[in-house]
Amino acid sequence: MKKLVFLLLSVILLSSCSEKTQLTGSLMTLIKENQLPLDKIQFYNDNALFLERELNASDANVKSGKITIVNGKSINRVSLEQETPGVLVKETKDQLLISFEAGAGEEKSLHFAPVLGERGEYYYQLVDESGSPTFSRLMYDGNKYLLYNKKKVRLLIMKSSFSGLKVSSKRMRGNRIK
Repeated sequence: MKKLVFLLLSVILLSSCSEKTQLTGSLMTLIKENQLPLDKIQFYNDNALFLERELNASDANVKSGKITIVNGKSINRVSLEQETPGVLVKETKDQLLISFEAGAGEEKSLHFAPVLGERGEYYYQLVDESGSPTFSRLMYDGNKYLLYNKKKVRLLIMKSSFSGLKVSSKRMRGNRIK
């Protein structure tokens, strides 16, 4: 068993030259089993994210993003560049609320939950407030935004998060009939 856990960790940590790896369901299980605090883990997004909403003439209350004029319309645009660092704001059920803005709370957090992906593995992927990975609008900063990106947005973590991991294991010797 000890060899299996060591092999699993070795494969995960040495699978690529990158310092970051995607947060999967099996990694989350390993984190929870070893009681690693999620609020001490640095999160990143693997792909860029672009949110837009059209502003009414009376709606000048823009807290996040930039205002641009497109065809005479005011557009509030919020962008999240690839591999932007984020922190855990809250954990609810299977969802992680991650904030990519300094000092932001739940209102300026994005929801990530385990979604079945390639080869039967679950990846922590961007979902809407209800937990659905198929959506076109997203609540952010108290407003509904349209989502403009082609790729899935998943969470990454630093491989160094596991540097202090201690694995204790015991081998079952078997039980024979007397």
